[in-house]
Amino acid sequence: MIPTPSWEPFLLAAPGAHAAAPRAITSPEGIGDRLRAAAFAEIQAREAFEWGARYFTDAPEGLRIAWRGLARAEDRHLHWLLARMQELGVEVGDRLVSDQLWHSLITCTEAHVFAHFMANAEERGRKAGVRFADAMAKVDPLSAAIFGKIAEEEVEHILLAEKYFPKAGAVSEN
Repeated sequence: MIPTPSWEPFLLAAPGAHAAAPRAITSPEGIGDRLRAAAFAEIQAREAFEWGARYFTDAPEGLRIAWRGLARAEDRHLHWLLARMQELGVEVGDRLVSDQLWHSLITCTEAHVFAHFMANAEERGRKAGVRFADAMAKVDPLSAAIFGKIAEEEVEHILLAEKYFPKAGAVSEN
C-alpha cells in the first residue's frame, strides 16, 4: 500500500468525493477557487513525480532524474500560487479539495504508463492555465500572469513522456 502524503494546509473532501464547483472566474472568490485548485494539483504532481522517481526502477535513470527536477518545478509553481493566495487573502482551507488525481496516478504499475498518465494530467492543467490566464487578464492580471507562466512551463513536462517512451502512446485517465 502506498501511503498518501500529507496535504496540509489543504483540507480534503471525503474519499471519492469531488471538490465543490468553482465560483465565477471574474469574482475574487472564483479566482481564489482556481488558485487553490491549481495549487493542490501542483502539490499532487510534486508528490507523484517524487514517488515515480522512487518507485519506477524500470524507468531510465535520466527520466528518474528528470522527474525529480519536475517535482522541484511543481513545488515552485505551488509556492507561486500560495504566495498569490496570501496576497489576496484567500485561505487555503476555505474550500475542500479532492486528491483523486493522486489516487489515480499511483495506480500506474509501469514507468511508461505513469509517464504518459502524468503528461495527460499536465496537458489538462496547461490548458486550464491558459483559459484561466485569458479569463482573468482584465480582473486580476497578476494571477493571470502566474497561470500563464505555469502553463508555459508545463509544455516541457508534457514532452518528457514522449522523449523517453515515444511508442508507448498516451493513456486515458478515465
